[in-house]
Amino acid sequence: MNDAVKKTLSDWGLQLDEAAAGRLLAFERALREKNAVQNLVSAKDEPLLWERHMLDSLAAVPPLRRLALPGGRLADAGSGAGFPGLPLAAVMPDRQFDLLESRVKRCEFLAWAAAEAGCANVTVGQRRVGEGGPGSERRYAAVTERAMGQLENILPQCLNILAGGGVFLAWQSAAQLAQRRPAVEAAVKKARTRLEETFSYRLPGETESRHILVFRKS
Repeated sequence: MNDAVKKTLSDWGLQLDEAAAGRLLAFERALREKNAVQNLVSAKDEPLLWERHMLDSLAAVPPLRRLALPGGRLADAGSGAGFPGLPLAAVMPDRQFDLLESRVKRCEFLAWAAAEAGCANVTVGQRRVGEGGPGSERRYAAVTERAMGQLENILPQCLNILAGGGVFLAWQSAAQLAQRRPAVEAAVKKARTRLEETFSYRLPGETESRHILVFRKS
């Protein structure tokens, strides 16, 4: 965790205590250990793991702290290598996180990495969002999705697993928001949801802001 990362966290108002920082560093070690054999993140991204993935995940902490009350259960849809779910769980131990992932090998990694990081508030579920199976009846206070696919396809699936009044957080780039997207507009209208806020932030070394769209389930 270099000085640029620490400054960015400070600028976001995130002061990590020793325990939270230790969990993040333990997750980083676990990810680097397995990345050579499982290709969890691209080789070009690994040297910038904190800047490209850890910080990008932790950007959701401020809105989640405002919108998802302590004690609530959150889901990370399509967790993959653990982003954003594991970093969020590491710094928000008063919330329970379900990491939902369809691939068996990724689920095995997520369960092992959560244990290595000491994230006792994490459960891993092997299933696709929107499909049945153990745990599919559960409804969440918040759902996060960082890189699962097209927003118009993912939005209804993630809204379906929210409790009433829950929030869905979707990571979007500046380029995505710069263009009109009729399919997204149609999906929002059909789901009878609303865009409650757009949370914007910037990562070290980047000149364009990134965004997290927050949708509220009515």
